Amino acid sequence: MKFKSYDYLVKIKMTKQIINPAVFIVSFLFLFSFHYLFLTKNYRNSNDDAIIKITKGENLRSVALKLEQNNIIFNKTALLILGRLFSFQSNILPGQYIIDNGLSNLEILRLITDPSASRTVLVTVPEGLTIRQIGRLLERQVGTDSARFVEEAKNDSLLKILGVPGVNLEGYLFPNTYQISLGAGNNEREIVKIMFAEFRKRINTDIREDMKKKKLSMTELITMASIIEAETKFEPEKKTIAGVYYNRMKKGMKLEADPTVQYVLPGGPKKRLLFSDLKFSSPYNTYINKGLPPGPINNPGMSSIIAALNPEKHNFLYFAAKGDGSHRFAETFEEHKKNAELYRKYMDQLEKEKGNK
Repeated sequence: MKFKSYDYLVKIKMTKQIINPAVFIVSFLFLFSFHYLFLTKNYRNSNDDAIIKITKGENLRSVALKLEQNNIIFNKTALLILGRLFSFQSNILPGQYIIDNGLSNLEILRLITDPSASRTVLVTVPEGLTIRQIGRLLERQVGTDSARFVEEAKNDSLLKILGVPGVNLEGYLFPNTYQISLGAGNNEREIVKIMFAEFRKRINTDIREDMKKKKLSMTELITMASIIEAETKFEPEKKTIAGVYYNRMKKGMKLEADPTVQYVLPGGPKKRLLFSDLKFSSPYNTYINKGLPPGPINNPGMSSIIAALNPEKHNFLYFAAKGDGSHRFAETFEEHKKNAELYRKYMDQLEKEKGNK
């Protein structure tokens, strides 16, 4: 009986230890915190998926704040604690994420740190960029290799598959805003094909019919459009500038388009061309060669393509920059020399003002 009584007392003592209030509270708080940090679902009022963009170099704090401000999570501190506990902060991947409603903090952290997760990046490719410039833009915003992008845009087998004449896809990568999916097999070649597909879609049947009527090849059209794109961003002037170049070609004059020289300069484009630059030997130099260069010098937008297809009818043969993005047009060389002198004075004054600062 004594042994049984002692055993009974031990059991009572153990039971008291198990239900010790302090231990119970600590255990409860631990379980609650665990559930709160890891498993609590973040529900929004809207049933729509949320889209969040994480840029290259963003840290966990800025991402957590962005998630909270967009009502994707309800407490950024909880996400920060969880992220730091398990070192998620060092693995955040840039991209545009589509986040389902009702994901836990743990699920969100896994999504934005998993290389195999489906991510997208919105990239705007402006009008008038060359292939090399597009490659550098994509490298900064998407993380692709710029040199490999240029190689793919010059790939002989791809050019044959796409049916593009020439040595590269310069002119045929359409400027637009693209949603590029990452972690889904997209690489430099895929992006090149996506941009070319957009070009092919924009050059519709009506445009092709107009080209036939005006006896313009695709290369001629896009090459002229690329020169117009490089000459001006001022939309009302594009058709006027197109008219100037077609007028010069009809008269057997050289185009003498500065952007065609800029395109082939070994050191890259300059802010201001020198007379010695105009003598640079290249089939693209329209100061020493008549007619259009062998191919486009950039990737033009739709308004420049339309301008090249529908030039303004006038008698202008020359134009000179004003310095504000627009141009002065002239029918005679004498008038043009006066306009060019006004521009030179404007540029000299700018340089003088910079030197006085």
